[in-house]
Amino acid sequence: MATTTSAIIMFGFQNGNSYEYYLDTVSVVDNSASTIQLLNNPNFENSTTTATSWVQWCTSTCSSVSGQITSGTNCYLPTGNCFMDGCDAPGIDFLGQSFSTLIGHNYTVSFWLKLSNGGFPNANRFYADIV
Repeated sequence: MATTTSAIIMFGFQNGNSYEYYLDTVSVVDNSASTIQLLNNPNFENSTTTATSWVQWCTSTCSSVSGQITSGTNCYLPTGNCFMDGCDAPGIDFLGQSFSTLIGHNYTVSFWLKLSNGGFPNANRFYADIV
């Protein structure tokens, strides 16, 4: 339940052994108006190399590939774009977007996520939060 008039959806990526996370079809909707998407560019389709309408930070802590836009079979739809992040530990790369909320309303958050090649569970971390 929203307690303020704005929030930030935030994702964090930390990878080991040169694996990548693929994030796609992010959605935030007010349960009382579930057909209205509150995020801009939630499927990354309006992006070419960087995630348009999203903010990325701490990329300098990555010793390898920080987040970028990609397309292909690792995305939810192979014909569309998605966000790929290969930030090697100990760095953590963050991606976020602010959106408006109504105090007292409940929201549904969903997203599609894939870790390439499986990886070692103790070497890969994914974080999702609303702040």
